[in-house]
Amino acid sequence: MPPVRVGAIDLYRRIAATCRSEAGRLLATAAIVFIPLGLVEALGEKLIDVDLDSLTELEIAALAVAAVAQGATALLGEVFYSGAVAAIIVGARTGGHRPLREIARELPYGRLFAVDLLFSIALAIGLLLLIVPGIVFLTYFALSAPAVEIENRGVWGGFRRSAQLVRGRFWTVLAVVLPITVGVEILSEFGGSVGESLLGHNLLGAWLGATTVEILATPVYAVAVVVMTIALIEERGERLPGSAAAD
Repeated sequence: MPPVRVGAIDLYRRIAATCRSEAGRLLATAAIVFIPLGLVEALGEKLIDVDLDSLTELEIAALAVAAVAQGATALLGEVFYSGAVAAIIVGARTGGHRPLREIARELPYGRLFAVDLLFSIALAIGLLLLIVPGIVFLTYFALSAPAVEIENRGVWGGFRRSAQLVRGRFWTVLAVVLPITVGVEILSEFGGSVGESLLGHNLLGAWLGATTVEILATPVYAVAVVVMTIALIEERGERLPGSAAAD
């Protein structure tokens, strides 16, 4: 019997079920990653408020280096988390649960970092030029990082695999990835404001807002793209790596 094609509603059900069943590991991992990253992000936001006219050239250079380091640290944390989520979900499917320390040692950081960076830059350019190309790019290549982690592909192989999986399923993937992406962005936009409204316009307030949003929202997007990747791989009649041992 050929594999059954999944629809958007079924994907949402699978995403919700995965979030429930793996909530403990997902939230614990998110807390480990995003509590310190929330502080880094809050410090970065405070750097933006600095009056550059009052600084020396050396201080401005140091500020620029700090901003780059902040961005790189945040991206690395997100890369680690997305890779960890893929490992957690695939492990649950194949019976290969691994401790977080082992996952952290084995993640292909360089490839995931490159995919995430290229994806973010290309998406930003697409959205700046015209909204539609950006949305098309998001839909076709949202599964690139999970493809790298799950199937051990290279950077360009991850992008090609994502497009291959989405081809013929564009509207289904769009109906899932776009609302979740927009929802996460909205939460991120207002998270800092909520924290500062509770604790004041200070570092603690910004830290609370950024951390709370990341811990609650990031797992949803990470689970969504991993679940879609797995579903579309299986829909093609292909096995997940390691699944044969679980049969």
